[in-house]
Amino acid sequence: MYWATGSARVLAVEPSLLKLGSDGDDEELELVLPVITSGQDKESDIDANSQSGIQSRVIKGIGSGIVDMARNEQGSLWATITRESIHLWVHRPVGVVSKVVRTPKSLLDHGANQRVFWKPDSTMLVIITEQSFLHLYKIVPQGNDGASYQLTNSKSYALGPGEGIGFPDLTIKFKLTIKMDAGVSSLVGLDSDIVVATVNPPAVQLIPWAGKVEVKTCLIKHMSFLLDKSVRIVSMSRFPKSTTQTWCMSDGKAYIVYYTPNASDTASVSSVSSNGDSWFGFCFHGNPEGFDMQDAGVVSASNPEYSLLAIGTRGGDVRIFKSGEHAGQWVFSHKLALKESQGYSNNTPDKIVSLAWNSDGNALAVGQESRCPSIWSVYGRRLFPSGSHDVPGLKNATEDPYLQGTRALFWSAGNMDIIVLGADDSSSNFYAIPCAKALPSVQNHLSSAPQCLLHLNDRLLVYTEGHRQDASSTINPDTFVWNNVMVPAVYLSDNWPIRYSCLSQDGHYLSIAGRRGLAHYNLHSCRWRLFGNWQQEQSFRCQGGLAWFKNILIAGCEIITDQRYELRLYQRENNLDNNDVIFTEQFESRIAHISVWRSSLLVYTSNNTLYCYSLGSAKRVDLQLIWKTSLQDIVESPTLLKSVSILTAEGEGGNEATHITLLVDGKVYFLRPEFLPDGSVRLSFRQITDKAEYYWITRTTHDANDFSLWVFNGKSLKMWRNVFGTGDGERNLAGFSKHHFLEMDIDFYPLAILPERGIVLGLEPEIAIHKPKSLAMFKMATKTHLFLQTILRHVLTHNIDGEWEAYEFAKHYQELGYFGHALEILLHNVLEDEAESGIGFEEGAVLPRVVNFLQQFPQYLDVIVSCARKTEVALWEYLFSIVGTPKDLFEQCLEADQLKTATSYLLILHTMEPLQTTSQDTVRLLERTLQAQDFELCKELVRFLNSIDSTGATLQQALSMVSVANG
Repeated sequence: MYWATGSARVLAVEPSLLKLGSDGDDEELELVLPVITSGQDKESDIDANSQSGIQSRVIKGIGSGIVDMARNEQGSLWATITRESIHLWVHRPVGVVSKVVRTPKSLLDHGANQRVFWKPDSTMLVIITEQSFLHLYKIVPQGNDGASYQLTNSKSYALGPGEGIGFPDLTIKFKLTIKMDAGVSSLVGLDSDIVVATVNPPAVQLIPWAGKVEVKTCLIKHMSFLLDKSVRIVSMSRFPKSTTQTWCMSDGKAYIVYYTPNASDTASVSSVSSNGDSWFGFCFHGNPEGFDMQDAGVVSASNPEYSLLAIGTRGGDVRIFKSGEHAGQWVFSHKLALKESQGYSNNTPDKIVSLAWNSDGNALAVGQESRCPSIWSVYGRRLFPSGSHDVPGLKNATEDPYLQGTRALFWSAGNMDIIVLGADDSSSNFYAIPCAKALPSVQNHLSSAPQCLLHLNDRLLVYTEGHRQDASSTINPDTFVWNNVMVPAVYLSDNWPIRYSCLSQDGHYLSIAGRRGLAHYNLHSCRWRLFGNWQQEQSFRCQGGLAWFKNILIAGCEIITDQRYELRLYQRENNLDNNDVIFTEQFESRIAHISVWRSSLLVYTSNNTLYCYSLGSAKRVDLQLIWKTSLQDIVESPTLLKSVSILTAEGEGGNEATHITLLVDGKVYFLRPEFLPDGSVRLSFRQITDKAEYYWITRTTHDANDFSLWVFNGKSLKMWRNVFGTGDGERNLAGFSKHHFLEMDIDFYPLAILPERGIVLGLEPEIAIHKPKSLAMFKMATKTHLFLQTILRHVLTHNIDGEWEAYEFAKHYQELGYFGHALEILLHNVLEDEAESGIGFEEGAVLPRVVNFLQQFPQYLDVIVSCARKTEVALWEYLFSIVGTPKDLFEQCLEADQLKTATSYLLILHTMEPLQTTSQDTVRLLERTLQAQDFELCKELVRFLNSIDSTGATLQQALSMVSVANG
């Protein structure tokens, strides 16, 4: 998952050509143009080096602020446009490699630049001008070899992440101009054509990128699938690597649209008018009878990694739709309620202007007209800024323009930056907000150390020390330590970004893989091990991930030169060298996922095949194929499978039972392989839950076969206990589906489950305003959530033998310093839920079972009184009707010699009993404390007596009674 970190970098288009007019009026700008004409009035290219192309012109009323920006499909190239110029940027290192400045004549005849779009293959740009002209530009290598400007490391400086590749030698060349007499409302680029939505008349035109071929036109009123044919297209977007489009219409409805050429469309004529048969689609957003225009769709973005589609509305919310089970079906999934989460009044809607999913589909960036951009997880958890921030106050406290509103945004290559264009259209700057990426590990979910890794541009943050703190201590987030591991610049300069990372099961060793090669790190010696041969490192890329087996590093690899796919095993102590690979296994298809548990290795490949291997032992690795099977009945497309894990548990008769867990398109599946007599393998499977972002499998330290499944769905954390049972696969799967799960709400994003501590570990974003420049600084705070009380309540509520089972579970946590606090929360939550109904001891009441359970622990009396003192007095009568009278509990404290606890009960007795009775009990307790020589407690009792009777008579009477008793 992704969080903003650090502070935004300013990326500027130089305003050096701007001069204020002689009258000093800021709005009347004078642009002196010693420019290279780009020849928009000609069909041939202009030689950029021609001296005849150099002119000097003056034109007024033109500003040089950035008006729009866009990225290519990979995010490696960006285009920004001002009213009069076009800039081509590269991502690593960030910089402008080419620039075109339009002539004053072109600006007067065609209007200033307005919007910019890319061709999917990154070879062309199209600009929409204010007077509805399309300007097409080619992105071509300078020269025939397409070489790059290479940078080299030196003694005085080291190259930054990704900068070893250098600047590509690209240039922008004008191609042609197309006049759109009908006006342009939106545009989207396909592989072969530009799809242009016109205004008057409302129509769609397909214009080939070549420009001189036929143009296909279809009027909106001829499209039979539209519910209302008197509308026009407001915005268009394209599904990645597809011709499928999303159209947002002027009536607020949104459509999925397909184009299929028919015989008439293929005619070689200069202009073809279509009757609409080539276009078909369906409405997925918008009630046919009409709806509130605040829900009108204005912008869209698709997420093929999770089969999702986001629609931004005029009212400031984002609706997420999910691809249905049948082709061409999209159903509503969930809503991102930006208005409710930002602290603004619901009466102040703010239109969504930009949506951008990152390349792995895990996060959505949302831009609004006059508000701070935000980041959301795939199923609706707000990641930046957090819901606890006072967003309106933040907006007023900082001078950062990008927090005042957004015109456009997108993710950079590697998903490590969000590029934002602020709402100020006179600014020559745009901003790169750095992000930290955290992918909760499911490969090493059963490690002895929590598996938490944060990826930054040049380092990793590894959670290492916090879990080793004294178990008897309280929960203190400050003790959760993130170890800062810098990635060597010599590796990162050529191989940024880091695509895979993995910790060993003991948490001592870290492995990473970037664009090419791999490396590993010893967290004890703080030493990296890299490839000594650069050519060997660059000859392969990791695919499918990394995994540790004892001291063996397992990597899925793609050999670049001959397109081979293989599994490689490296010995940690050996050098990273092709000659030191201890084992290789060849595969027909690309490796997509790997998972290791004990001596079992699971490999999933892109041809939808699952392989299970035995690894042997760390001393003698012997990779043996146990079985393989196809997942075609479960996985529709290999790209939808996000993680796979394997574990074995002791089965009947001492045999091991294999369990496989899959995360496919947001759904979690539980699989059991069964061996048939013919030697083949059949998988019994069942879907467990949907809308899952990540899952974890944990095992308690006291029971080797007590596995629990945890799933985070973007809203809450679900947990199934003891789910990986033994026995027949079909019977076990059926039992799993009926097994009760518990659900807990947490106010941060979870990264790891610490079962031995009874807590969930995660992160929450924070924003600090740096004075005196009022710059926003983004940070991540470590957060924890105690879950012991949630599990205990679930067991006590749903299980027949709940009290015994809860005790067996809880006794393993008695040494924790916060165990009593967990019991107190348990009692308090159940009390508040049942007090209103007054269910008492009737069937279905949980509070009596909780009380019986609490009596098994020495903290029982402390828990009761602590809960009572933190609860409204109105609930005391109901509480003590279940647990017993305060007087009886006070007597139990005296019998158990728990004098401090008895002192707490005096406060309750004082409220519920007459003053005389309270005084007598106080005297008895005072006598006991004097005998125990606990003088600090004596002071508290004296203060208590003085507080209940300001005249001091009760205190004098009690002291005299104590004197007589001790006399």
